[in-house]
Amino acid sequence: MIQKKKLNQFYIEQYERAGRKKPKKPVKEAGMQARTAKIQKTLRSARPGQINIRTLEELHRQLKNMASYAYRRNKEELLKSLNEEMLPRLMELDLGMLLTEQKEGLNGEFLAWVRRTMPCAICQEPMFTLYPKFRQYKVKNKILELVPARPEMEFAEVRELARHFILHIGPTNSGKTFQALERLRQAKNGTYLGPLRLLALEVYEQMHGAGVPCTMRTGQECIEEENSRVTASTIEMADFDENYDIAVIDEAQLVADTDRGHSWTKAILGLRAEEIHICMSPAAEQVVCHLIQLCDDTFEVRRYERKTELVCEDRPFAFPDDVQEGDALIAFSKKSVLDVAGRLEEAGIASSVIYGSLPPEIRRRQTRMFNEGMTKVAVATDAIGMGLNLPVRRIVFMQTDKFDGVSRRPLRIPEVKQIAGRAGRFGIYDKGCVSALGERELEYIRTLYRADEEPLTEVNLGFPQVLLDIDAPLDELMKIWYSVTPSEPFVKENIDEALYLYEQAKRYKNQIDGFENKHLIYKMITCPIDIKDRRVVMLWLDYCRTYTADVSLEKPAFYRDRKGGIAQYETYYKQLDLYYQFSRRMQKELDEEWLAKQREKTEMRIMSYLTRGKQNYIARCKYCGRLLPLGSPFQVCDDCFGKR
Repeated sequence: MIQKKKLNQFYIEQYERAGRKKPKKPVKEAGMQARTAKIQKTLRSARPGQINIRTLEELHRQLKNMASYAYRRNKEELLKSLNEEMLPRLMELDLGMLLTEQKEGLNGEFLAWVRRTMPCAICQEPMFTLYPKFRQYKVKNKILELVPARPEMEFAEVRELARHFILHIGPTNSGKTFQALERLRQAKNGTYLGPLRLLALEVYEQMHGAGVPCTMRTGQECIEEENSRVTASTIEMADFDENYDIAVIDEAQLVADTDRGHSWTKAILGLRAEEIHICMSPAAEQVVCHLIQLCDDTFEVRRYERKTELVCEDRPFAFPDDVQEGDALIAFSKKSVLDVAGRLEEAGIASSVIYGSLPPEIRRRQTRMFNEGMTKVAVATDAIGMGLNLPVRRIVFMQTDKFDGVSRRPLRIPEVKQIAGRAGRFGIYDKGCVSALGERELEYIRTLYRADEEPLTEVNLGFPQVLLDIDAPLDELMKIWYSVTPSEPFVKENIDEALYLYEQAKRYKNQIDGFENKHLIYKMITCPIDIKDRRVVMLWLDYCRTYTADVSLEKPAFYRDRKGGIAQYETYYKQLDLYYQFSRRMQKELDEEWLAKQREKTEMRIMSYLTRGKQNYIARCKYCGRLLPLGSPFQVCDDCFGKR
């Protein structure tokens, strides 16, 4: 910490500089003596660390006015009192507001920064608000020093490799991924990176079917195989230390996704592979080519056309009368999906159910039931548009708007194209059909599907872990990093969930061993969990607090609720996933046999809900029992509401 004598001199110097400036409004002489006496009384009676911040800010401003009056009127006695009594006392009150580490950071560099960038700022605001601005300036400078201005230079060693990209560009059902995987089969050491565990599993099974030894790695599990030539992974599990001869990056249009897109960006910039195949929609061509050119790598483009015709039906879909074998009915929330499935069950129509919060193995079983004809209809969210290979003849949009985590909004062109394109599976149907529930809704879907998709203009950039070595709190680092605008076409990843988990952990920082270790805490807060599920977050907090207590984590216990329905089992499955993920991240012993049994038992319970009893999820008026419109936010029909 700087000597108080020097700090006091800084206050005097800054107040003199401010006092000699011509004020916007002349300071009135009338009542000055009384005001001075009042300020002196306040300064003497105030206790450091106990004064209100607003009172302190007001003292700074009042003393500035007093300095202006004293210097411009040459009031020697007042100046003496100001410099020898009032300003030293103000400095003490300022220091009393600071934490110990903040006081230690007050040095000559801080004073020079204030003089240079914010002259006379101390005359208007206390050290309590000035010092954090200095900290932000220092951290921002360190970030700019550590993070290259060109994000591709984060992988300097990869820039020395001669990588060649093959871009497979086309709509859904065009065979682009198939062609890339054909090449991957020939790899001596290859990798597949996709957006879903189910896709990684599908590639794993395809490789085995072709006699290619393969390993699968996802956040939920790892299936190792001796002498493996190919690794099938979710994109977040990419290995940037391994050298590959062939790599496949699937669904690369997700490079613009605000939550996960940084994983695709990092894979394109940093994967060590001689030959990299990227499968994507035409909208991503411009930004992906730009990334490759930034890396000074070579590329070639292979374009694909859809293999089956896709037509929009002339008349809107009537539910449930128009349901046919091979239909996939699309809704945009778990509640709506189960509602539709329940209405189908009531009409005697068996359906497969696919939505995001279902355990991956259940989604796989539900998919297999549809593939093998055990169910004639699939009811799904937009998870179906992420490359799942289903024998769908017709896509029916039961809704044309969705809640995106912020607000309810109409579907967009890429979403409609990606989902609708799943209709007309090549090799099973000659053409695919698209429909919607309602005349206006069908016209909306028809318009969007026929529209040209706007090219992507942004790619997502993840938080660089090299910044964890900077001496600053993790949340401060992340916020300041996020505030620095990167060069085009890069945009920063969404850090809201990580910051939320950091705030949760911070409440218990005295109970978390190693909380000051940013590398450790970053591992914890980037553990992928559903932050909207309170029980999952509570278990995560327990693991943060107790991970050093034993060689293994405490196994999650199932919380039974008579009215919990399927959701309680989905929550327990997420807790099992968290047990696996946290154990791996913190290098704890894992009871894999117990975990496998618990997952299997939970999957059986969820399957039992999905194979029968879905009628319980039909949205009905709680008074008269009449069916409510699909996706209705209300529990009462219009008639019953009008009567009450």
